[in-house]
Amino acid sequence: MTFLTFVLALATGFLSLAWMSRRSHHHYSPVTESLISPLLFYNLWILTWLIRQYAETTLLGQTLFLSGRFLFGGLTWISMLAAILWGSSYLSFTLRTTHLEPSGGLLDATRKGSILLVGTTAFITVLLLLLGLDPLIRVISRWLSSLIFLTVAVLSLRLFYSAHHGGDQASGRRLRILGAAYSLLFVILTIFVLWNRFTHSVPRFTATTINVGLEILYNLVTVLWIQAFDHSLPAQVLVRKVAAPTSSPDSAFPIGLGVSKREQDVIQLICRGLTNQEIADALFISLKTVKDHNYRIFQKTGVRNRVELVQLARESMTPE
Repeated sequence: MTFLTFVLALATGFLSLAWMSRRSHHHYSPVTESLISPLLFYNLWILTWLIRQYAETTLLGQTLFLSGRFLFGGLTWISMLAAILWGSSYLSFTLRTTHLEPSGGLLDATRKGSILLVGTTAFITVLLLLLGLDPLIRVISRWLSSLIFLTVAVLSLRLFYSAHHGGDQASGRRLRILGAAYSLLFVILTIFVLWNRFTHSVPRFTATTINVGLEILYNLVTVLWIQAFDHSLPAQVLVRKVAAPTSSPDSAFPIGLGVSKREQDVIQLICRGLTNQEIADALFISLKTVKDHNYRIFQKTGVRNRVELVQLARESMTPE
């Protein structure tokens, strides 16, 4: 049954991510792109967790003691790695959709914090294996996962209450629908995980089935929301507007210009010929915010209008 559950989780994750990747390829949507990483890492976490459970119940009894210990320790750390990356990418998504500046110190702190946490858990895992304190690895993994579930539940509530504060009402309503669905899902998951940690009243296979069921719901909610509410623009429309540069302006401008990640998104759409209103719709921000970004971009790059900005972007991408 564990194998069948694994296949179901694998199929659900693969189909959801394949659909999102294909849609992202044909439609420009920063929201969809920001949702791919959290969904990917959560599916990897569930799959690694299932593999670890299967190894613990079947393979470890057939392997040498030392090799079995290191196998279990390695799988546990990979599971913690996926959980940390899930929490980090979900935090980055929440920061973007609550209209905080993506280029600020918060996103940098998130990345650095996740790297530090990954390195720390790796060091502790190896140290405990060498000291023969394997049970502590399981305890750390369980409480780390509980903490991440709780953090994601809180972030989902923030997404529900603060999505695009200051943005247009239509975009805010669509994002709050996603925040409400995520909040309900992850609050239930957090309550179940913490309750099961303390009571141990749910059989192991039942707990596995519930977790995989919630994983399937997470995939389903994300895909359905994107299909129903993420009103991105088709890539064909963007290309027809103007001959876009062959590479993205994201990395075209020198770092010294101080262009932020959100401003790079605006530049990319300007280079594709979108109007301010179309940029606002594509980025889920208000028209006033787009105009503010335009003003700051012109100030930082020293251009006077869109034509000069497009020319600067193309010159920056031209090999010397």
